[in-house]
Formats: sequence, structure tokens, C-alpha cells
Amino acid sequence: MRTRRGIAPRGVLASVRLAAQCHGVPVNSDVRRHDALRFCTVLYKLQSPQNVGMIVRSHVAFGGDCVVLLGNEQPWRFGKGTQAFSRKLEKVCEFVHLPDEDEFFSWCDSRRYEPVALEIAAPPRYVHEVQFPERLALIAGAEGPGLPSAFLDRCKQVVTIPQFGGAESLNVAVACSIAMYEVRRGAKTPLNIEGSAYAV
Repeated sequence: MRTRRGIAPRGVLASVRLAAQCHGVPVNSDVRRHDALRFCTVLYKLQSPQNVGMIVRSHVAFGGDCVVLLGNEQPWRFGKGTQAFSRKLEKVCEFVHLPDEDEFFSWCDSRRYEPVALEIAAPPRYVHEVQFPERLALIAGAEGPGLPSAFLDRCKQVVTIPQFGGAESLNVAVACSIAMYEVRRGAKTPLNIEGSAYAV
């Protein structure tokens, strides 16, 4: 497993902290005091810096642990498209780079994360009907091809977001955000809003 610091030479994600291991250190300690849910977001061979950046923003907003970049030969490098994101993300998100699938599933086992894939599948298990585990690795596939069938077979669950129109699929960042919301909603985490902002 390889990690790298400073994956963006400049821009708001330039100093995002990378970690070789995700030991369950709270990203948001206030949220962690009130619920047992722990989830990481796993990005399988994603190519778009814009998609990765939007997913990272949602991941932080929903109180995720680490973001796992899976299947890339080299650690991810953010491009200029991520520069507009808030600098508040820089010190609250941990990244893990896992080059291959076997290493990923071993990583899940050692940290007691249950791998749950987000994919269109039949018969569907719709995301709003699923009881998610307390320790969850939520996996999204690459733009276009998604997740390979052999990979899906190794996951504990495959969940699907229902669609009602003619689009072939949702954008991966949109799909991840919906799934993260459903994961957090099912955990019934207490919220604290002060004025027009969340107190976290």
C-alpha cells in the first residue's frame, strides 16, 4: 500500500492529509460521540478530478472516515478542477491508496469494514431499503464501465439507486452523495445547527 503527501501542487486540496492506514480516528469527533456508524468511501479507478473532488466534499460533509483510492497504479493527483473547493477539507480527510483488489479486500477484513458496492444490478436492492452495517466501505466504480462483475461478487452487498427517467446512469459523484446520505440517514445521527450552519 502506498501513500503520498501533497497530491496537488497547488489549490485547495494541496495539503489534504494522506494516511497509509485508516485506524478509525474520528474525522468529526462531535458526530462520532453520538453514533456508532463508521464508513469509508472507496473510489475504483475514477478518472475525473472534478468527480473525485465532489465526492470528497460529500464524504467530509457526511462525516466519513478515509477515502480509499483503489486500482490506480500511482496515488491520485488532483487537477485544477478541484481548486474551488473549501480549504476546510484540507485537514479533515485521510486518503489511502490501494493498487489492487486483493489488497483492498484484505484491508477491509483487517479493519472490519463491510464492502458494499454501488451499482445498477438486478434484482435490485434499493439503497433506501437497505440496512447498512455499522462499519461500511461504500464503493463506487469508474465513470462509464462501473465495477467489474468479478469485483461485485466479492462484495457483501450490491445496492442500487432507483432511476425513473431515460438517463443511462447517474453521475458517479451524484450517486455517491445520494448513497452517503442514505447511509447517514439510516444511522439517525443527531444534528446540531446554529444559525445557518452545522455545528460540527
